[in-house]
Amino acid sequence: MSRYPKGHRKPTDSCGSCLAWGNFSGRLCPACYMFGRSHKTAACVGCRRVQPLKWDYCRLCWCQARFSAKAVAGQQADEADVRDRLGAVRHHQLFFMGMHHRHGSVPTPRPHGGRWGASCKPPPAPAWRPNPGWRQLPLFEQIPRDYSRLDPAVADLVSPWLAWAKYLAHQLAEARGWGRDIRFAVNRGLALVLTGYVEGDVIRHSEIFALLRTRDLPVLHTVTVLEEMGIFEDDSEPSFERWLAERLEGLAPGIRSEAERWTRVLRDGGPRSLPRQSGTVWLHLNRVRPALLEWSNRYDHLREVTRDDVLAHAQTLHGRQRHDQLVALRSLFAWAKRAGLIFRNPTSRIKVGQYQYAVLWSANQRTRDEPTHCVHRMVRARLPPGL
Repeated sequence: MSRYPKGHRKPTDSCGSCLAWGNFSGRLCPACYMFGRSHKTAACVGCRRVQPLKWDYCRLCWCQARFSAKAVAGQQADEADVRDRLGAVRHHQLFFMGMHHRHGSVPTPRPHGGRWGASCKPPPAPAWRPNPGWRQLPLFEQIPRDYSRLDPAVADLVSPWLAWAKYLAHQLAEARGWGRDIRFAVNRGLALVLTGYVEGDVIRHSEIFALLRTRDLPVLHTVTVLEEMGIFEDDSEPSFERWLAERLEGLAPGIRSEAERWTRVLRDGGPRSLPRQSGTVWLHLNRVRPALLEWSNRYDHLREVTRDDVLAHAQTLHGRQRHDQLVALRSLFAWAKRAGLIFRNPTSRIKVGQYQYAVLWSANQRTRDEPTHCVHRMVRARLPPGL
């Protein structure tokens, strides 16, 4: 049974063994609790208290001896030095719980050279944009490059453009906190995309995206360095444009144009409206699409849609689906009315209403007892015949 009732928070208190002040659940702090589980209880030689002892001294005396040894030596002392100072303990310095950790108290000799672990790789030498000097002007426009055929073994590692890119990557990594793995991957990606690069060329996003992705290299970080160099061209198509073209496919030309304008106003905002979140834009267009597909078979523009058409479509919906589609349709036609695309809002005075939940049917006694009878039949079928 717990010492304290459920939901009770024990106030800050002193440990009953080491007298440390802090927050802990029981009578003893966690360190004294684990110390007492592995040592026998007797009278301490130093403080005469009956406590769990190690070498005839309690944990409080050990903490004071360790504190004195650290004050004299200027660093954590090993157990032999602390044991020699146990006999000189005449007082105890109170402390907060958790200030006397044993982890890392014994000093470990440093390796040769005065550094921990492997030596750090020196930063790249300062480099600047290579001097183009005299060069042959291109006769034709730049031919798109196929980086998928590039063999990493033949990458040009001594290119002056790569040296400049590595120096810029190092500066960006220091400023933005890139980790070691990111730096290494960025250098690999730069070595691939800058192989064979000459002054005046541009590196396009569509050319290097597949190369970096197939080798699990960071595209965004590599593009950041290329943009800093001024040799990158972003020709990628935004995902929103691809998604919008797919969602508007199959609509009548007039309805498609009006729905596209409404979607862009939701995304980018207008003179008197704020931009919506991307999730709201996606949901609204997805919810009005079934109705727009149905009306595209009969009409060419939204101004031809009547109130009866909206009501007929709403009768085929139920519950949350009806609520969500009516909200999206009201947003579409309200914008079209403000923009002057329609003469009258067909969704006005159509109440969205509350969710129509399913009706709960009352069960009779036979229906409630049916699961119990099924369980009894299954149990009797598994028992031996003699039972």
